[in-house]
Amino acid sequence: MELTASQQEAITAGQTSFLLGAAGTGKTVALQQRLIRLLSMGEPAYTILVMVAEPDHADPYLNTVHQSGLGPYADLKITTYTQMAQEMVELFWPLVARPSGFTTPYRPPTFLSYDLAQLLMWHVITPMLHEGAFADLRLRPQQIVSQLLDTLNRAALNGLSLEEAIERQKRTWTGEPERLLHLDDAAKAARTFRQSCRDNGLLDLSLAVRVFDTQLVHHEVFKNYFRERYRHLIVDNVEEQTPAGQNFVSELMDVTQTTAVAYDGGGGYKRFLAADPDGARQFYQRSVYQFQFSDSFTTTPALENVANLVENFLLFTDKPTALAKEAISGVVYGRYRREMVQNLARFLPELMAERGLVPADIAIITPYLDGALRYLLGNALKEAGLPYRELRRRSSPRDEPRVRAWLTWLALAHPQWDVHPSAYDVAEALTLSIHGFDPARAELLTERLYRPDMPDLLPISELPPRLVERVGFDLVGLVEELRLWLEAVDASLPLDHCLHDLFQLLSQKRFQPEPDVAGAAVCDWLVKAATRLRQSAEAIGFKTPAEIGAAFIDGINNGLVTANPPDLGDPPDPDGITISTIYGYLLAGGPARVQVWLETAATGWWDIPNQPLSNAFVLAQSYDVSRPWTVEEDYQIRNELLARLIRGLTARCAESVVLATSDLDRRGVRQDGPLWRALQPIR
Repeated sequence: MELTASQQEAITAGQTSFLLGAAGTGKTVALQQRLIRLLSMGEPAYTILVMVAEPDHADPYLNTVHQSGLGPYADLKITTYTQMAQEMVELFWPLVARPSGFTTPYRPPTFLSYDLAQLLMWHVITPMLHEGAFADLRLRPQQIVSQLLDTLNRAALNGLSLEEAIERQKRTWTGEPERLLHLDDAAKAARTFRQSCRDNGLLDLSLAVRVFDTQLVHHEVFKNYFRERYRHLIVDNVEEQTPAGQNFVSELMDVTQTTAVAYDGGGGYKRFLAADPDGARQFYQRSVYQFQFSDSFTTTPALENVANLVENFLLFTDKPTALAKEAISGVVYGRYRREMVQNLARFLPELMAERGLVPADIAIITPYLDGALRYLLGNALKEAGLPYRELRRRSSPRDEPRVRAWLTWLALAHPQWDVHPSAYDVAEALTLSIHGFDPARAELLTERLYRPDMPDLLPISELPPRLVERVGFDLVGLVEELRLWLEAVDASLPLDHCLHDLFQLLSQKRFQPEPDVAGAAVCDWLVKAATRLRQSAEAIGFKTPAEIGAAFIDGINNGLVTANPPDLGDPPDPDGITISTIYGYLLAGGPARVQVWLETAATGWWDIPNQPLSNAFVLAQSYDVSRPWTVEEDYQIRNELLARLIRGLTARCAESVVLATSDLDRRGVRQDGPLWRALQPIR
């Protein structure tokens, strides 16, 4: 590997150093080689701490060490700030539990994954909704849940108390007065949630970070532990760190022998998750050595000109754009999304043949990836013979039909849970659970056998012979076998055990002649989620099996979001085209030779999430709370974010961009978003 002068200097620098440059300029490679140098000089892996912005970012470091042949490295710590916070709070629990207000400090804490935190918050707001809280707020209950958790997380990651976060949102609001009532309801729910955690020894992400940041980082025992263990600190993408994370890095810089911090000048994509790129610049001044990385290993001047063109349009700058048109390798149109996708699937093989591309050289990037678009893209690429893989950060399991099917059988096996699937749910479950069952026959059988008021299935003896013959004796027999199994389920059987037994039944060859890979993935995810709930149920407030089961099904059916979605279907092809949302690609995707900017005319490129209960920008520690949040502020931040996103995408593109758009969006509305207008001179 041939290294630049800046990389070589950064690798060997002692004391504290700051690596500044755009994405693709070699900062991460320099940090990886710095790690190799420390290990090759005999530094024990145990004494080195590497902090990355995303869990997936640890893999390149591990791969580099593995390929170096330097021997065992199991003691090497590569982690994110939030992972470190949770681990350290658990390790030093006796030191921090009582000062943090926990009712039973002598008991070990129970950590709440994001899905369990949602269920607890759901438990908190349900009675509030019945009493009229959040009246006239145009949000689904699941959106209320997620935004309340966002407020708690953003407050903790910004080093704010819950009360400070609540006051910030109220103080900066300038719109209709009803919103202040909604914020009062949000404050009440957040306080109840936080107190429930303290009373029951629960640690969600926000409370773990809050305890770590306020109680542990400054504790002398903890500082002695870190001083004795970690001698070298490496921090990648510090611009994606939160104020709480930056506080931790700042503390460590005072005790480690060497510290190297890398900053992506165009980064800060996790601002919705409290990233503070402006605050991260403090490490430039605090470092003895500053290294500027300016030579890109990835992008071209023409692509940089594309980013300049967008920035000039949005932020009224005057940067060079003469080469921008050279970076556009095609524009794909369509009146509707379907037509756009079909035309793109025809265009890509031609481009690949012309440029000598393979599928892994291409990334399709879109502002949103709903189920319909995912389906259209998947089918079109398959028909074109192009393999692909999706980068998914979070998903709502209820969008997966197999998850709905398994929850339907779970409800029918436990009528005492008082969960009543619809007739459509039962018919859909039959088609997915029994090979050869088509929707029409499943609907016919459901009309005759399903009683939603109970809920249960009637015996097949209730069917007229003519219908049995029409549906098929074998299929009807399997329905009866499934019914008898559901009827015989032991009500005391733990939720996760019941799901496992259900999979054992439905995976048998008479139900599914071929191995059901997707069903196995769904079963695995559901069992793990149910196990986490069962182990934490009492602390959350679910006392009986019926409460646990109903909460599990209702949570998923109402839109519970998971950060660990089930891997459905065949394993993703690592050599396929990458399909991702914008933020998913910027945070986890590698560089591509060609990027496709899908739905280029959509306003989704410019939009920010509608979060009336949790304004990420107002909750940023650096935001001046004396400045009201106005329409002008909102407009400016959208422009700044879009310019930054395009700069980040072009920095990760080696050759060119394909623009693909449809005249009408998914609702039939004509599209003419800011990005499309910004690119008008070159499209």
